[in-house]
Order: sequence, then C-alpha cells, then structure tokens
Amino acid sequence: MPDPAVPSMNTAYIRRGQRANYLILLTVYGNVRKGLGRVIAIIASIVPLILISLFLHVGVEDILSIGLFPFIVSCLIALAKLFIQGLRFHYYVRSFIGDGVAKMSSNVQIRMGSEFVTLTTPAYTGGEWVRVAWLYKNGVHSGKGLWIITIEIISDVLVGSTLAYIAMIIAFGAHNYVVSTAILVITTPVFVSYLILLTLSAKKTLQMPRFTRPLLTRLFGIEKGERWTNVMNDSLRVLCETSRMYLKRSSLRIFAVGLALTFVGAALHALTFMIVASAKASIGFFESLVMVAAAISIGTIPISPGGSGLTELGIAYYLNTFNIDPAAFGDVIIVWRIASYHVPLFVSWALLVRSLR
Repeated sequence: MPDPAVPSMNTAYIRRGQRANYLILLTVYGNVRKGLGRVIAIIASIVPLILISLFLHVGVEDILSIGLFPFIVSCLIALAKLFIQGLRFHYYVRSFIGDGVAKMSSNVQIRMGSEFVTLTTPAYTGGEWVRVAWLYKNGVHSGKGLWIITIEIISDVLVGSTLAYIAMIIAFGAHNYVVSTAILVITTPVFVSYLILLTLSAKKTLQMPRFTRPLLTRLFGIEKGERWTNVMNDSLRVLCETSRMYLKRSSLRIFAVGLALTFVGAALHALTFMIVASAKASIGFFESLVMVAAAISIGTIPISPGGSGLTELGIAYYLNTFNIDPAAFGDVIIVWRIASYHVPLFVSWALLVRSLR
C-alpha cells in the first residue's frame, strides 16, 4: 500500500521538479558567463604549475627550451581529443535518443564546453550534469540524459581502467611498487562501482535510498523534499528502463564504436606527451600511452580540480618505470600539462559560455 503521506508521482509534478532542477543547474553554470569560471580556471592552472615547477626545479628557460613547434602540435592534438569526445557524445545521443535533439555542431559544442566543468572539479566530475541539463532543455527526459552520460562514463572507465591496469603491470615488473599499488588502489573501486551500477540498472529499477526523502524534507521543507525525491526516483526509473532497452546484443555495434572513439581519444592524449617529450628524448607511443594512463588514474583522487598537481606528480613518478629521471623531465611535464590540460581548459570555457547564451 502506498504511504498516504507521500504525494502521488504525477507527470506534472515530475515535470515541475525537473524544470526546477534544470534552472538550478543553469544558474550554477551560468556563473561561468559572469567570470567565476575564469577565476577558477586561473587558480586551477597557475598554482599547481608553480608548485610543481618549484618541486622539480624547473625554470622559465627550461620550459622555453622545449620549443614552440612541439608545443603547438601538442595543443592541436589535445583539442582534437576534445573534439573526439564531442563526436562520441553526438554519436551516443543520435544512437540512443534520435536525430531530433540538436544539430551535430550543437551536440559537439556542449560536450566540449562541459569539459571546462570537468577540468575544474575534483575527480574529473561535474561536466556530466551540464550535459544532462542541456539535454533536458532540448526535450530529453532527465533519465535518458543520465543514460547517455552513464554510457560515456562507462566507456571512459573501461578504456581508462584497461590502460591503467596495463600500466600497473609494467610498473610492477619494473619494481616501481609505489606507483603500481597506487594505480591498483585508485582504479579498482571506480571500475568495480560502475560495472555494478551498469549490471544493477539492467536487472532492476534503482531508487534513491530511503533516508533521502526525510533528509531532504528536513533540510529544504516538505514540498521541495517530496518533489526532489520524486524527480530523482523518476530519473532513475527511466535510466533503468533505458538500460534494459539497450543492453542487448543488438546494441553491440553502438558500444563498439563508442569504445573505439574513446580509445582514439586516449591515443591522442598519449601523443600530446610523446610529441613534447621528443624535444628531449625518444619516447615511443606505447610508453606514452601507459604513462598518461597512469597519470590520469592517479589524478582521479578527488582532492584537486581536474587532477591538478596529482597528474603531474603521477607521470613524474611513473617515469622511473622506464629509468627516466623525473627531475630531468620536469620541463617536459610542465609543457605537456599546459598543452593537454590548460589550453583545452580555456577553449572549453569559451565554448561553454557560447553554449549557455
């Protein structure tokens, strides 16, 4: 029997709550247009660079010694990776929802723009909610929006975790036990958690924990507590229904293409390091691939925006796996981070502002 104290979950009630959620998200990320995002980007960009430059004893002349050409090429490849992410988002939207959501250019632009939020929040999170809000604005139920970003995350986790585990095995074989253990401890919980989420969503209808309703009611009042709980439960219900609809053999081609695009993005990320490093030493593509995978894995520890500081230290310590002195490669690490992180950060900020107009 339903609880008489709980209002019925009618469509108008859910729609009103979803509209409120979207307006809240739009208000938060609308601050990016007012300059708040730029301040965050500057702080996230400059402070870790200064600290790591001091830690690795890297001066301005060392950074300039890398050369302009490798830097520009690395920047262009980093932006190509950002575009691949946008292309994958469009592909998933078109495959799972249809062609009527938005033009390809709009889908790619919002995906690239939302990366600004991802790059300025801990553990590379946050941009997903921009995309859910944007999809809802374009007529997509929030539950289906959650499905799109869930598949995006699963694609990143599968490819990223696979490469991270390969990097872990190589580091362990080179007696770099600290780094290999760190990769194992950081990567495994994320990998297992998302696999469990995907499995459960395909077998049952997930709902918010029972304490959610009374907690939200106590914090925000009865009306908002009831409405927000119902909205979240409705979104989860549609997410699970969509999961059961598409987690079938007939969808394997979609997932294969998505995973292929994800690997292309990872490969491009590796190329950004290989090209910058070529100014000082000959490092192969495979070595760059596992180095970057290890660095990204360590950078997911949720204590700094976009893994700032952690990613640089991660790749510095992983260099020992190939008998490379991190101190001698300090300038490469700094230039690589500027090209692969800071340049896409400001480009994505500009695209996000444009998308929110």
